[in-house]
Amino acid sequence: MADIIKRKKALSVNPLKASQPVGGSLATLGFNRAMPMLHGSQGCTAFAKVFFVRHFREPIPLQTTAMDQGSSVMGADENVVEGIKNIAEKSKPALITVLTTGLAETQGADVQRNVREFREKYPEYKDVAVVAVNTPDFNGCVESGYALTVAEIIKALVPKAEQAGTQPGKRKRQVNVLCSAMLTPGDIEALTDIIEAFALRPVFVPDIANSLDGSLTEEEFSPVTIGGTPISEMATLGDANATLVIGPSMAKAGEWLAEKTGVPSYSFDHLYGLSANDALIIHHKV
Repeated sequence: MADIIKRKKALSVNPLKASQPVGGSLATLGFNRAMPMLHGSQGCTAFAKVFFVRHFREPIPLQTTAMDQGSSVMGADENVVEGIKNIAEKSKPALITVLTTGLAETQGADVQRNVREFREKYPEYKDVAVVAVNTPDFNGCVESGYALTVAEIIKALVPKAEQAGTQPGKRKRQVNVLCSAMLTPGDIEALTDIIEAFALRPVFVPDIANSLDGSLTEEEFSPVTIGGTPISEMATLGDANATLVIGPSMAKAGEWLAEKTGVPSYSFDHLYGLSANDALIIHHKV
């Protein structure tokens, strides 16, 4: 007869669901023509890809630097540089994020330096945005990895107001919305309806409502994401009338965006319940 062993722990934890690289990948998938690249072994990326495919029920673009025993000991800088080059050449994405894993962080990888080396070695790919993010899976969780990635993308791709000539309120109908990892594609679609009901134009950063909603497209195959926030929109965030920051994990990203653009921001811990939604509606009257 089988023995039934009861665990005293009140919560069952799936290590994959608590992985920062998975959160970083999810944030990347919210941008149009994007490709996340995990700096680590093939197994790390394979598990994440299977997790996303099972959850969202659609193809997920995800690449790896495929670190092996040799590169784990001797260094994997070449894996990163050549990996970015191969993706830029074959897939022609608008955005590549380089996300570290526990293996790369333990090995001592400096992905920011690797991106600079890529820029120096392959200047012909200057039109491809490349953002490196430290997302070790022995720290934080999906939410923190997601937030770090969004913050780094804003830091790298949103120009300062004085450099770009943007002006808060120039686009009177535009509202920036920084979405945390807790928002599903359905949540973002509902938010879109609410904001557009006030004759406003929302720009979600990132926007998984289109890229991960399971909708079929006319394209038979795409090596990069379809839908999501276009990279070109990042240059317009400084002209918006306001920024809505949803979720406390997005506080740093909201601070950086406000600092770079001067656009006033309004923070919400969540949008559950009457009080939170009343506050959201009132803030739409800016």
